[in-house]
Amino acid sequence: MTLTIRKNILSLLFITTLVGTAVSVLSLLAWAQGLFAPDYIVPSFTSRWWWSLKPATSSDLPWCIAALGFSSMFPLIGEIVLSRNYGRSPSPEIFFFRVFLLTLPFQTYRLLIPLASSGVITTSWALTVTKIAWFGRFLGLTALINISLFSGDMPFRRSGYLLGMGTLISMAIAVMLPLDITQPLGNLMIRTVADTALALACITLEVLAVAALLGSGIIQKSLPHMLLALYLFLVVVGSDFIYFASIPTLIPGVILILAGTLGFARKIRLIYQWR
Repeated sequence: MTLTIRKNILSLLFITTLVGTAVSVLSLLAWAQGLFAPDYIVPSFTSRWWWSLKPATSSDLPWCIAALGFSSMFPLIGEIVLSRNYGRSPSPEIFFFRVFLLTLPFQTYRLLIPLASSGVITTSWALTVTKIAWFGRFLGLTALINISLFSGDMPFRRSGYLLGMGTLISMAIAVMLPLDITQPLGNLMIRTVADTALALACITLEVLAVAALLGSGIIQKSLPHMLLALYLFLVVVGSDFIYFASIPTLIPGVILILAGTLGFARKIRLIYQWR
């Protein structure tokens, strides 16, 4: 994958980040004025993705807006900083890490789902938004897997094929995803018929990504790569906590993803300076 292609991919995802940031800012402004889905009622089925720490209520709506707003604003700021410091870096790890961060704003479109209850958008658009969110979810997991693959001896030039395949697979999963239109959850998602299976699939991919990166470090006897696996673990856990859009997990999620991102970026700089 050439530097130009990498820049084009990141630029395309950056546009998504800008749109997601605009959606979150407008939602926050609308909520402050009492105009954001004032008739939205949290349904009785309120499990968040696959696990619920507390039942959702209408008072959780601003926390959902804040969580999803962070999912767009943090990648926006992060990409600006990382592009200045790693724009020409030969590190495949930092490239796929940036791709992962730029997939988080896909979740911001979930803020449109409560508008269906007010008649602003139709149910079909709400279902489309859910599919977009799941597409971003699996595309991000693909980027995590690639971090682990290319931390070893795999040539970076093959990354384009794997990223392209991952994009097509993520799109296929999102398109074929069965949804229950009667259940928009407390975390602003339309319920999936196979929600538990999807959750286990996501967790499995996350565990494999971290374990593969750790295994690569052990094989290379490289302590920096082992630390990369630790920082990636913090990012994964933090992003999952934010994904829940739940009060108990939001603050810990923000702390973990910030710590993991800073640690990952600093360790990458040290690794490639030593080389």
